[in-house]
Amino acid sequence: MFHPPVSTAARLALGGIIVTALSAVAPMAQAADSGLMRDGVLNVCTGGDFPPMQYYANPGDEKLVGFEVDVVDAIAKQWGGTTKYVVGDFKGLLPSLGAERCDLVASGIMVTKERLKAYDAVPYFVSNVVMVTAAPDSETKSPLDLSGKVLAIEAGTTYEKTAADLNAELAKAGKAPAQIQTYPSASGVIEQILVGRAAATITQDTTAAFRIKQMPGRLQIPYNYGDGETYGIYLRKGGDNRAALVKAIETLQTSGEMKALLQKWNLPETATDVKHTTD
Repeated sequence: MFHPPVSTAARLALGGIIVTALSAVAPMAQAADSGLMRDGVLNVCTGGDFPPMQYYANPGDEKLVGFEVDVVDAIAKQWGGTTKYVVGDFKGLLPSLGAERCDLVASGIMVTKERLKAYDAVPYFVSNVVMVTAAPDSETKSPLDLSGKVLAIEAGTTYEKTAADLNAELAKAGKAPAQIQTYPSASGVIEQILVGRAAATITQDTTAAFRIKQMPGRLQIPYNYGDGETYGIYLRKGGDNRAALVKAIETLQTSGEMKALLQKWNLPETATDVKHTTD
């Protein structure tokens, strides 16, 4: 069969169409390789109450905002999709991941050896633990000053162990223990301090700084534990999903997008300069 000759312009135009088409499907191919997208959607479990990482800016809002939200949204965009957030209590986030109600957990959650026994994680952000008290409180300057006082803690967090270690130290010193009370949310914990039901809480410097900025003159940080702890994005074990997640985070780092997000939320520029291994 005779085929008429194709002009150079037509060949170039056809080549452009092919390149454009390949470029359009490339992100979806990367998403398929990650194994974390479902019909173009990345399902993410989060507590939704850990500013500035992830929270609702106003009562009644349906859309989450925050640094961690921006990071995960950017990852989903790299993979050619969007995000859907499954909001729940902190203690139920990893079990929800295990039950496949979501495919990632991003909720300011610490990377610990205990959690890594059942789940995988990619460390990506470092923060310090601090003690927060009411601004007028001039007596509670260190954790040992909490002897006999109420210490409010968010349930299911690593701060419960910090509080237990404090009471062990107080007992060794022959002092009365702190009265540890747990609450389901970070905002609930802060409320106990503001109304005078608790003397202090233990939280991250990121959250503390956000709360202080939100309520100037009402809260303070009298004590910084100083040991940096690492947040991670959690996922189920197996396959190449972890490698795909590491690659996505590294892309945000090298492109400068991660730095821009840190600046947007007034977070330290070095906060994401961490190794992505869990060894």
